[in-house]
Amino acid sequence: MGKVVSFINMKGGVGKTTLCKEIGFHLAKKRNKKILFIDVDPQINLTQSLFKRYGFLQNKQLHVSSEGTLQENCKLKHSEASIEEILNQSVINPPKKEKSIQILDEDVSIIPGELGLEFSLRNLNSGTLENGIYKFIEKNDLRSVYDFILIDCPPTYSSYTVAALLPSDYFLIPVKPEGYSILGIDMLMKVIDIVVDEKSIYFESKPLENLGIVFTDIKRRPSQGIINTLESIKNSDELKQRDLYYFNEYFLHNSHIPKDIDYFIDASNNENSKYNLDLLVDELLERMP
Repeated sequence: MGKVVSFINMKGGVGKTTLCKEIGFHLAKKRNKKILFIDVDPQINLTQSLFKRYGFLQNKQLHVSSEGTLQENCKLKHSEASIEEILNQSVINPPKKEKSIQILDEDVSIIPGELGLEFSLRNLNSGTLENGIYKFIEKNDLRSVYDFILIDCPPTYSSYTVAALLPSDYFLIPVKPEGYSILGIDMLMKVIDIVVDEKSIYFESKPLENLGIVFTDIKRRPSQGIINTLESIKNSDELKQRDLYYFNEYFLHNSHIPKDIDYFIDASNNENSKYNLDLLVDELLERMP
């Protein structure tokens, strides 16, 4: 049965989307796993990255021509798939797989995010929204189709966060070591506690397990300041009470990542980053029995 993993942090800019896409792409291309990405982050960076790599364009998307006029991009394949189909489902109008999942290749698929989703679904009943992904996975038996379903969560607490966590077996916390990291992790864990308590029925047969914290964007030779920050997080009295696991392998800094939206480590020539990612995925798989 496939495993569902949410990548989550209540703070933006920590490498959450990057870690999600790199681990998923690695599992597909280097470990022969079948991967489904789900983009619940309203910034839809995961969708944009994968769509650019595979030559897709969301159906509503337009671009400006050299003459300065708006037109559809005819060179790209158009995708009608959207997470809105899933979150806005009803008994009368259940979501269709072909309008929800975009197959990118034989190993990689995505339920794309949607710009303006929060506005378009602002009047939707919160219970309907929160149950959407869980019901879609269960009704379509997606755990038997995919080895891993990886969810890129929003960086705020909302019904979209709940929608991502309800079907999840695990969650992973990417953390960029900064001044407010301890506060952010503590706040996230309180959010998880609230969701598990208020939606306990969803976790009776499959407890939501914390895979741990992955420190991101760490240089191969980190400064003393970063080393001190890492140690202060690990030795924090607040976080020690949580009995958190800290990955031995850091996700190392790669200067190409913020520059190229369609950059993927395992499709690059960066052997150091490839080796780093391979070790990180090894450790991740060991955490999932």
